[in-house]
Amino acid sequence: MKILHITTSFIRKKNDVITPWLLELLVEQSKYDEVFVLTSGYKNISKKQKYKNIKIFRFNYAPKKMMMMTHDHTIQDFLKTNKIYLLLLPSFFIAGIVECIKLVKKYKIEYIFIHWPFPLFFIAFPSKLFFRKKLISIFYGAEIKLFKNRFITFSFILDFILKNSFKIFAISTFTRKEIEDILKKKNYQINVLPYGVKIQNYENFENKENIILFVGRLVERKGVDYLIKSIKYIDIDYKLFIIGDGYMRKDLERLVKNEGLSERIKFFGFIDSDELKNFYRKSKIFVLPAIHDKRGDTEGLGMVLVEAILNKTVAIGTSVGGITDIIVDGKTGLLVKEKNEKDIAEKVNFLIKNEIVYKRLQEEGYRIIKEKFSIDSIVNRYREILNEN
Repeated sequence: MKILHITTSFIRKKNDVITPWLLELLVEQSKYDEVFVLTSGYKNISKKQKYKNIKIFRFNYAPKKMMMMTHDHTIQDFLKTNKIYLLLLPSFFIAGIVECIKLVKKYKIEYIFIHWPFPLFFIAFPSKLFFRKKLISIFYGAEIKLFKNRFITFSFILDFILKNSFKIFAISTFTRKEIEDILKKKNYQINVLPYGVKIQNYENFENKENIILFVGRLVERKGVDYLIKSIKYIDIDYKLFIIGDGYMRKDLERLVKNEGLSERIKFFGFIDSDELKNFYRKSKIFVLPAIHDKRGDTEGLGMVLVEAILNKTVAIGTSVGGITDIIVDGKTGLLVKEKNEKDIAEKVNFLIKNEIVYKRLQEEGYRIIKEKFSIDSIVNRYREILNEN
């Protein structure tokens, strides 16, 4: 099969931290199929690249120095603080449509996978119209929240996307329910299929240190401020390492200072993939304290939890969004209430004091998540569903 993936951002250079789960999926998929990627331009990055067997094409929508709406943040977050860039949205979509048509025609693409179909579906739709190509829509959750918050009166747009999709995927049961809630009486077959991860066989998971780890963008819906506040209630021998960056970083650093926790909490910003793996391996506990933010947005799935569990770092997460597809309380990790620093602290201290429970969650979590999220099984499931009538 010849498959084109459309996404707003994709790997720019070796060890880029952009959507690693998508990169791994496509690398595995390229073992069976011919895989192409169409993504947006970014500054002076080349329009054509290749990563292993994946051919990457970028559409330029503005002068090079202005192409920075994507990759380092979501378009929505970027436009909130750079409203002048709204003027570039028409050229963004026109350039994307033109490049998509060129690729479909030149390489005889059979299937087009659209990641974040609202609004990227409309870059691919002309290729369905002109060449009758099959469009596969993959929903991640954030775009559904955007739709509910800003475009709910235009539910016919979402209906149009689903009606014109050959297959529909959601990364979690939560995201599927969000779509169904918008359309209510409409009955579409939405397949739940999470991200996949490459299972690594490490020799030693025993060298864990007294580290609590968070990995992710420093934005409101991640709830990192509640995790920071929880540290003053947690065993003093434990430190919190925060990996990632975002618009809340300065506020969070100020919070750490005001809480008198500068000796126990360290920010690392963005780091490369190899360094990140080392943090997963040596950290004892991972916490994803996601919340519903002011827009009502929350975690679509939380693949950092999967990464942590597969490194036998016991995971704690709030019972919101798609997190409950990963953490089954007491089996693959522990769940806590959102926006509740004392509940986070209580569960962390429980794991510190109960080594037998900690070891059981390590082993059982690893076994369950390895089986459910193996990238091999995810790719095979995609192929099976595409071949269904």
